[in-house]
Amino acid sequence: MPNDTSAATADAVEPSDGAAVSAGPERRATEQLISEWQEETRRLGHALAFMTLDTSAIAGPKWAHRFIIAVNPVIEHSSLLFYGPAFASLLGLPPEPEKSVPISAQLPARYVPVFTSGCVAASLSVAPIRRQGAVERDDGREELYRAAFIRLRLDASLRHPLALGAFNCRQSSRGEPCARRVMPLRR
Repeated sequence: MPNDTSAATADAVEPSDGAAVSAGPERRATEQLISEWQEETRRLGHALAFMTLDTSAIAGPKWAHRFIIAVNPVIEHSSLLFYGPAFASLLGLPPEPEKSVPISAQLPARYVPVFTSGCVAASLSVAPIRRQGAVERDDGREELYRAAFIRLRLDASLRHPLALGAFNCRQSSRGEPCARRVMPLRR
């Protein structure tokens, strides 16, 4: 089960507890996405819509850790519409998403709660949603993750939103079993 430290905020510079943002690569992917979303929102004067995405950039390196999820009212039935190659590699996914297969059947079980809660929170919020924490890998070691989820709509009439996001993870540098080290939840 994920040990999740989450925040919903429009501030891309500092997390809700005021701590300085680390420049680590696992945070860069999520914070870069949020910064770009904020810039586009300011430029357009409204929330980002699917039609405003630069689809020519999707095949580029900027999208390596990014994903788009079709959020279903039964959240476990939501599906991955797009993801970058680094995202696929980190989660052991095929190079192309299986759009008809729910995320609960595609993602490693340790990350299903992270993605389902992120999608729910994003669909209810106008601000970006951040998720970070630790999960226990199959080998008992701790894996640290960061993710961002942003509500995205095709247009105002679409009832079910999409979630645009970024994800990265790495094995804890301590290499300790997950049960030895517990990160407190921040609210």
